[in-house]
Amino acid sequence: MSTAATARRAAPLLAAWQWGFLLLAVLTLLPAGYFTYQDTLEAGRVQRVQLIERYRLWETAPEYRGTPQSWTRFAAWLLDTDQLLERVRVQQGALAEQIEQDYRRDLVLVYGRIAGGYLLLWMAPLALLYGIGIVCQRRRQS
Repeated sequence: MSTAATARRAAPLLAAWQWGFLLLAVLTLLPAGYFTYQDTLEAGRVQRVQLIERYRLWETAPEYRGTPQSWTRFAAWLLDTDQLLERVRVQQGALAEQIEQDYRRDLVLVYGRIAGGYLLLWMAPLALLYGIGIVCQRRRQS
């Protein structure tokens, strides 16, 4: 009977510990998600700059009188990927399909590396804390 009473007393403590851990995980996920979002936005802009520079897309706007650097800076900020790829289609013709596939593949790899890095940074300390909690729980039960 004493083991049943101990088990009943330990069950709410374990549930409270688990709820606390879940709350900690959710609260720490918010800044990790924010920084992941910000870094993916910046990485997308960098990828658009590289696309513009590689295919000299400023040449698709002959009415623009500024420097290629300023056109690149503004276009990477103002134009989205589809608009830039449309300019690539006009400029490159038949090669545009392969260029678009390569660009989108590279973009997914960059986004995946960013998201995976933040996920690992978020998950590793939580896994360590959870492991410590499990060890403490087992020590209490024995």
